[in-house]
Amino acid sequence: MRTELLAPAGSIEALQAAYMAGADAVYIGGSRFGARAYASNPDEKELCAAIDLAHRLGKKIYMTVNTLLRDEELENELYAWMKPYVEAGLHGAIIQDFGVVDLFAKAFPELELHASTQMTVTGVHGAKFLKEIGMHRIVPARELTLGEIAKIHRETGMEIEAFAHGAMCYSFSGQCLMSSLIGGRSGNRGRCAGVCRLPFDVTENGRRMNAENTHYPLNMKDMCTVEILPEMIRAGVYSFKIEGRMKKPEYTAGVVSVYRKYLDLCAEDPENFRVDPEDYQKLLDLFNRDGFNRGCYYDRNGRNLIALKNEKMSNSRALTAQKLTEEIRAGLHDRANLQKLQAGVSGNLYLAAGQPAVLTVMPDLDETGELCCSVQAEGVQPAQKQAVTEERVRAQLNKTGGSSFFFSRLDIQMEDGLFVPMQLLNELRREAFALLEEKFRSQASEEVRPCPPLPSPDAGSDSADSRSASGGDNSGEISGNRKRMYVSVETPDQLRAVSKYRELDGVYLSSELLLPSAGKGAETWKKMAGELLSSGQEVRLMLPYMLRDNSEEAQTKAIREYCSFVDERGAKKTILVRNLEELGLVREIGEGDAVMLDAGFYTMNTRTERFFASLGYADNTMPLELNYKEMRARENERSELIVYGRAPMMISAHCLKKTLDHCAHENTRLVMRDRKGAAFPAECHCDACYNIIYNSLPTSLLQEKEACDRLAVPAVRLQFTVESAQEASMVTEAFVDSWKKGETETAENLSKRTESTKGHFRRGVE
Repeated sequence: MRTELLAPAGSIEALQAAYMAGADAVYIGGSRFGARAYASNPDEKELCAAIDLAHRLGKKIYMTVNTLLRDEELENELYAWMKPYVEAGLHGAIIQDFGVVDLFAKAFPELELHASTQMTVTGVHGAKFLKEIGMHRIVPARELTLGEIAKIHRETGMEIEAFAHGAMCYSFSGQCLMSSLIGGRSGNRGRCAGVCRLPFDVTENGRRMNAENTHYPLNMKDMCTVEILPEMIRAGVYSFKIEGRMKKPEYTAGVVSVYRKYLDLCAEDPENFRVDPEDYQKLLDLFNRDGFNRGCYYDRNGRNLIALKNEKMSNSRALTAQKLTEEIRAGLHDRANLQKLQAGVSGNLYLAAGQPAVLTVMPDLDETGELCCSVQAEGVQPAQKQAVTEERVRAQLNKTGGSSFFFSRLDIQMEDGLFVPMQLLNELRREAFALLEEKFRSQASEEVRPCPPLPSPDAGSDSADSRSASGGDNSGEISGNRKRMYVSVETPDQLRAVSKYRELDGVYLSSELLLPSAGKGAETWKKMAGELLSSGQEVRLMLPYMLRDNSEEAQTKAIREYCSFVDERGAKKTILVRNLEELGLVREIGEGDAVMLDAGFYTMNTRTERFFASLGYADNTMPLELNYKEMRARENERSELIVYGRAPMMISAHCLKKTLDHCAHENTRLVMRDRKGAAFPAECHCDACYNIIYNSLPTSLLQEKEACDRLAVPAVRLQFTVESAQEASMVTEAFVDSWKKGETETAENLSKRTESTKGHFRRGVE
């Protein structure tokens, strides 16, 4: 199977090092819109020159445009910023934001669109959705097993780009708000502060679960898959991605050289594949965090994936790493290596007295001859004294050190007894190479269309209206007592507590309440849900934060059971989906009358909102990283605003309980404390095998009623997670009294008795 070795480039120097070491392609960010804002990203001139280099060498460049964009960035800046790179022949763009997908697909029809790992693709249903909307390649979540990747490839046929080496995130990429909520530096905007690398204490029911030597429960070891490359290829991985855009060129060159060697060995003799211990040690010496793991390709989670001690590099290890780095640095300046940045060409020179000298050149990679070009010049004469030799002519033409090409083959046809000025040969070579460069650029340039206007808000309106979950009159400012108010619950006790408030317009029920593991909770939800429906309130289904193969069957049954239960009572069926896999599943099984996109779909800008609306999914939840000013600038007519709830800081396939203790095979709740004493509740969802780490304080906009009225959202949501029944009741009563009845005493009392945060409502993110 054909493969691609994809290297990181945080600078032009790293890009060149990657190519010299054997990378087939690099991914690099420009000066804007990339997920490594602090890398030495090149400017326009440098990056366009790098794209030219890639085409000459038969390599590829993928641009990282993998952050979430605000309206002014997407509509006023992105197109003009991106246009020169596409015109230069950029091969592809790695994207997180669906508004960017929409703009690029319309403006740059030849540009490959790659779904970033920030899109959190966890299965076949999400991958099929992305294929339908025109994505060429997916970078699935790093948490997937080889079996899950193989299934995606088998059932979609899409190109799979998978991480092979480097740092790993504790959270599913794109689902982490820890750096954002703690310090205002958003990973979704390329500014992650790496808070997960810090120490945390973890307790269960007051019992401390870690000690000083296991003080870093979120600190992932680096991934190294060089020993399992054949298995990855068999699973359908096409592009092997090395992480490390913040690393030095020497690191890039060293890691790429090892993976180049073993991908080539896989192609030659996969049955007898083995890795030399010295090469594995070289990777360790270049960089590691307390050793390596093989990612999640075999293990969904576990202690062996975590660098619990966060050991610092010893003096001997540091010296070894320094020596290796210096050796690689010296090698990068070798003449043989530098020539790898020049493209080989075949040349043919014709010299005859009294006739123009003719130099014809054709790139070695040009199999069609389309790029072949010739130049000529006058000045060849009979020699009056000593004639020039063929060796002298050849030596002069081969002085290509500062150019983009070198002669891999040079045929010279010349008469005897000639005088040939060396300057003439220099000019021939220079003109031929310049013409060849221009032909490369012309061939590489891709179609660029005018910047597409925002899709009409009515695009897909028939489909969107038929699926609407918001209801009500959405025009203009909507006062607090006219807003629809919903509550989401995850436990039977919370459901009992909130069901007495008939002023609520509806309740979101966690699908986990419908699973067999819920026990008597399943009976409770049916009883209480029936009473809510009888009183004219809505009952909506809330799917989990993560969906993978191991929980798909159970969730499908839960969806069908909910739809059947509500349908029997003639009520509307609304399903809250939280990730692409769930959206794809709901689309495919065709259940439900309406779909509500949760905050994790990041409808940060108008184009993303309208993109989903055009597909029939107009109803969405306000993203958690927008501030009030940004919310005001957004289209909110079909949006729901979370006005209370603990924000999910991390959605993780890794399990604190299993890492620090053992797998209990049951849902459990832990508490994680940072160095400042802030306590973050953590829930282990065993049914679907993932963890949620919540913010230390709930976000509450109870005192921001007037501001929320000005946002003109048709509905708000109270989102209960770790709250007790009493806490859920107190909060619900305060919001109902204040926002529905106009009575403020309950709200004032609650504000005095409890601590909360306003999240990003007043501060926003970088």
